[in-house]
Amino acid sequence: MRNRMLAAALAFGIALAGGAAVAAPATAAPVSPAASNSKVWGSFFKGRTDLALDPAAAAALTSLGVKVKPVFAGRTGSAISFPIVGNPSDGTIEHIGGLVLQAGHTRLYLTNYTIDLNRGVLSGLVNFRQRADLFTLGAATPQGVTLALTPGAASVLNSTFGVTAFTPGLVIGYGNPVLR
Repeated sequence: MRNRMLAAALAFGIALAGGAAVAAPATAAPVSPAASNSKVWGSFFKGRTDLALDPAAAAALTSLGVKVKPVFAGRTGSAISFPIVGNPSDGTIEHIGGLVLQAGHTRLYLTNYTIDLNRGVLSGLVNFRQRADLFTLGAATPQGVTLALTPGAASVLNSTFGVTAFTPGLVIGYGNPVLR
């Protein structure tokens, strides 16, 4: 599994670079899969999951001075889109890319998401190191499946940004997996 994820990340990087090993400026924005060659993206990825932030959560993050930016992810309308890799038929939906939450010089990276349909959770790597359960999957709504903070994720967010605003069960957004 780890080899598949590394291969996917490598292929994703090569596709972003247009097939050549080139260095991009540090300020370069991630390329949206929709803006790239659709034949490359369509044949490699198993689909995408679109994440839309809950308006109240987005307002709360803004009031705390926390900005949310995609990392190796695209955009589909106002949603952030994460490419699906792996085999979703095994009960998990694995992604590359993620988000960085930033306030001033403080950054928290949440990447390489896995939706575990059997456990009803979305996990990810925290600062590229340790996998943790980040969200519980809730009810399906017209906006998508609700994503609510786990106790561990709320604790990490509060300690990282020096606040107490993040509580377990707080709905952060809505996820919509779109499989090919």
